[in-house]
Amino acid sequence: MPASTPAKLGVFASVAISAARLPAAGKWQAARQTDYSQLFGANCAQSGLAGCDSRFATKIRGMVDQVAGLSDREMLDRVNRTVNGAMTYKSDAAVWGVGDYWATPAEMARKGAGDCEDFAIAKYWALRSLGVPDEKLQLVLLQDTRRQLFHAVLIAHTGSGAYVLDNVSNRLEADTAYAQYQPIMSFTGERSYIHGFAGNSRAVADMPKDLSAVAPGMGL
Repeated sequence: MPASTPAKLGVFASVAISAARLPAAGKWQAARQTDYSQLFGANCAQSGLAGCDSRFATKIRGMVDQVAGLSDREMLDRVNRTVNGAMTYKSDAAVWGVGDYWATPAEMARKGAGDCEDFAIAKYWALRSLGVPDEKLQLVLLQDTRRQLFHAVLIAHTGSGAYVLDNVSNRLEADTAYAQYQPIMSFTGERSYIHGFAGNSRAVADMPKDLSAVAPGMGL
């Protein structure tokens, strides 16, 4: 998954526009300011990170040893399935007692549970530990129009398309397979983007007016 070709960030048939000071940007940067790829490495215990002996970290380390020689798509599929199977989905209210909390991978490892953005962040760091470039990974906050709630997924950009790593499915699909997903904002590295739609699209009218109210896992 080479870093040379810029990723096309207008996923789910949207247009991505660079934006500053988005409400969730601070949470995203906090999730990536510490190198949590060490959590999935053989030297985790020496890294000083908590959760190295957790079931979650142990499962991910086992997966890391199995991806050598796999294609990009096969590797993404393995990461998606492994993280989905290593964690239990629970709302932030159930785990942390608040409506929206972005846990670090170390916190997730200790709890063994998290909600959709926690799964996405765990997959981000699992892929970073496998050498996937930062600029090829995109965290997307979106509206799931089928389930009528806010949701978060990780997008991995490859030479054959943008693939969705989603906690609600072990099946790896390209972003074009998700007509029910309407992206609101996304983050790649230190950059933030707001998403819109070309033309007179109904999806534009349906977008939330208050971006600070976008809490993954909560109802629209």
